[in-house]
Amino acid sequence: MSDAPRQIEVLAPATVANLTVGFDCLGGALDGPLERLILKRCKVPGVKIVAIHGAELPFEVEQNVSGRAALSVLEKLGIAGTEGVELEIFKTVLPGSGIGSSAASAASAAFGVNALFEGQLSPADLLECALDGECVASGARHADNVAPALFGGLCLVGGAGCEIEHLPMPDWHLAVVHPQIPILTEAARAVLPANVPLQDALGQMAQLGRFISALHCGDDSKAARLLSDRLVEPCRIPLQPEFYAVRSAAISAGALGGGISGSGPSTFWVAPDQETAQSIGAAIAAVFEAADTANHVHITKLSARGAHIAP
Repeated sequence: MSDAPRQIEVLAPATVANLTVGFDCLGGALDGPLERLILKRCKVPGVKIVAIHGAELPFEVEQNVSGRAALSVLEKLGIAGTEGVELEIFKTVLPGSGIGSSAASAASAAFGVNALFEGQLSPADLLECALDGECVASGARHADNVAPALFGGLCLVGGAGCEIEHLPMPDWHLAVVHPQIPILTEAARAVLPANVPLQDALGQMAQLGRFISALHCGDDSKAARLLSDRLVEPCRIPLQPEFYAVRSAAISAGALGGGISGSGPSTFWVAPDQETAQSIGAAIAAVFEAADTANHVHITKLSARGAHIAP
């Protein structure tokens, strides 16, 4: 490892999880925003967080998503007792936004440490390390955000959360709107029912199957129109600021489909082209501005690129 770089900068994408139709099993990487992490090799073994920009987060490694994921990679490589890394964290994907803040932190750290030390961890091992970080934030090892943040693309997560299938990626333009009201994943999960009616479960299974079929057939518009959920989203709508007005504005502006991004409060809306996506974003922003709610609008697309070294 003597010829390995002493410092690298890593970027990891924000993500949209669930995609309405696939609770806890679908997630897609976005072109932007991108999380930024600077990693530097140091003489002191282990992980040290030297600075955090853009959010108030713990500096204690075991309580920090990036720190825990980074330490897991050092442990997996077998060098935690001999090698060290310093992290400078730039939180562009804000906590509580619903667009994969913790996943971006976990993915950038896991990918970055492995690259910094020229590690040869398998994709499965990298995912396990990133999930160690994600678990710090959400208390659960769910990979619907982490997998696309790490590997890019549109991911179907199955099994114990570590079986990943890359689905055909639709050519969607997206308006992702983030009202500046945080909703923590734990709170969004607390409102979910322990049991659901059998007919609703069967209907949702069929809807997900039709969605995946539409992707494989290359019918991106049909896939967008299949973005509906009868199990989870109805329970979370009361947590969402101005949801019904937002949905009405999005559809009126030309959205083909959409819904809550992850646990919210961000929503995502599919458009056939960039101009329509911009119109949708402006219409939703107007709803929040009328309610005196600050918001960020991201006009973006799904991206095949996950965590990577900055050019």
